[in-house]
Amino acid sequence: MIVSEPRAEIAAWVGGRIGVSFHPPYTTLAHVDRGRIIAGFVFNVWTAHDVEISLAADRLTLTVMRSVFGYVVHQLGCRRATARTRADNFDAQTMLARLGARLEGRQKAYFGDCDGLLYAIMKEDFPYGLDTEGPQGA
Repeated sequence: MIVSEPRAEIAAWVGGRIGVSFHPPYTTLAHVDRGRIIAGFVFNVWTAHDVEISLAADRLTLTVMRSVFGYVVHQLGCRRATARTRADNFDAQTMLARLGARLEGRQKAYFGDCDGLLYAIMKEDFPYGLDTEGPQGA
C-alpha cells in the first residue's frame, strides 16, 4: 500500500536510514507492507519545476516508482526530480541510473566525510513513467 501519512514518521524513517533530519515544509510517500515501511520518500525544496527527493528503501518495485514519479509530475507539477547520494554509495548510484537519472555534478564534502553526487531525473527520461501509464503499462 502507498501512503502519504503520517508525514513525520515517514520522514523520520527515511532520515534515520540516510543520516539526515528533515524540517517542514515537505511531503512524503511510503510503501507499507504488513504495517511496516519498506520504502520511504521525502519531497522537499520544491521550486515548481523541480523537487528534491530523499529516498530509503528495503525494496523498490516498479509500481512504487511509477507512483513516486507520477506524484512528482502530476501532483507537484514538476518536470524534474533531483536526488543526491554519497559518492561511496554504489548501490544508490546504480539504482538512480536504472531509474533514468543522469549525474549532474559532485559536491565536495557535502556529507562531511564524503562527497555528494547530484542526479536529475527528467520527466521525458523516466523509463517507468508517463509513457507506460495506462491499461498495458500500469
